[in-house]
Amino acid sequence: MDPNVILNRIMRLAKLDTTVFDEVRDDQRELVPALVIAAVAAFLGGLGTFLWWQIVPSGKPESTFLNTFILGSIFLAVVYGVAILVTYVVLAQMYKVQADLQAMLRTCGYAAAPLALIVLMLFPVIYPVFAIVPFAMLFVMMIYAVQSATGADSNQVVMSCLIGFTVMVLVLGLIAGVTDIAKAPMGVGAFGILFYPH
Repeated sequence: MDPNVILNRIMRLAKLDTTVFDEVRDDQRELVPALVIAAVAAFLGGLGTFLWWQIVPSGKPESTFLNTFILGSIFLAVVYGVAILVTYVVLAQMYKVQADLQAMLRTCGYAAAPLALIVLMLFPVIYPVFAIVPFAMLFVMMIYAVQSATGADSNQVVMSCLIGFTVMVLVLGLIAGVTDIAKAPMGVGAFGILFYPH
């Protein structure tokens, strides 16, 4: 695992060079780096949410560090993993596409990189951009990642990713909306701030 190669790939993804997914798809050594990228992106997202609670609102939930940074980051990473699994199941069961789950984990791990932008939520006024846009970018990158990993028809990939992504957003939104916002592991970004009484 060469950190320079990984950093180079992340920089290429930032320039929307989706050939990165083709490079990591069949390389079994890329599974751990892909999972690390997804985890780091989720924790940067959690850090951004924690910083938002420190800077922007007038009040804040109990145990902000634990709820938004630690639990929120872990929860985001786990729910993103569930979204990948749902996408895989939809492709395999509904569309009967031959898909390699590990190849999808490798490509989708790299696709999680945009979540790191949530760390920029700490800036007042423009924080909604960094609460919402990274999730839109994640969805787009996820489509490219799954397309590369499976070679499935574009419509099948988009619908499968949409279902997986919808599950992710639904679960994060439900946790933020139906639990006590002062104590819930709110995930990150919009899922905490949308339901917080300002």
